[in-house]
Amino acid sequence: MAWIPNTLTISRCVFAALVLFGALNAASSAEAFKTAAGDDALRLATMEQLWHQFALLAFLSGALTDFLDGWAARQLKAESRFGVWLDPIADKLLVSLALLGLALTLRSWLIYLPAALIIARDVFITWLRTRPEASGVVAPSHLAKVKTAVEMTAIAGLMIPFALAPAPAGDGAVGNSVMAQMASAGLVVLLWAAAALSLYTASQYVRAIRKA
Repeated sequence: MAWIPNTLTISRCVFAALVLFGALNAASSAEAFKTAAGDDALRLATMEQLWHQFALLAFLSGALTDFLDGWAARQLKAESRFGVWLDPIADKLLVSLALLGLALTLRSWLIYLPAALIIARDVFITWLRTRPEASGVVAPSHLAKVKTAVEMTAIAGLMIPFALAPAPAGDGAVGNSVMAQMASAGLVVLLWAAAALSLYTASQYVRAIRKA
């Protein structure tokens, strides 16, 4: 049973790739919808929503493994050096590919900028962990775990409307309601808060290495 935690962690990497795959296909369907008409337009709109649902389910499944792998490792007393190394990388991969998918869907600097900051920070921290001077110093902190939870909440929240009720162009019944706009604004603010936490935790790691 000791293989279960690491298998769950590896599966998170697979789910991360599936999130981006779903977002790419949804974006392709949306692009084709612009020049379609009649039955083709209806088919493409349906396919776009299905791909958004596929991406959301893949993301939620990956997020679930983030909880399950640690829980399973503790319950089975199967914590390993490989799992400790791979777990934060799997988290970063899931978040980074989901952010790329959101950027493809929303196409706004309000998403581009925090997404770029988070991804750049995660690449930097992953590289930093390979440095000899960071050995035993750069380990996931409680605040970094909170940051990951905030990222995943914001990403899932921004994905849900496209999976459940995407509004066609010119249809204001869902997408343009006041409540929907307020919810979207709140989720974007949450994503920016995650970006701020990302930069802050990165600075904490750098200071810890300098003191070591």
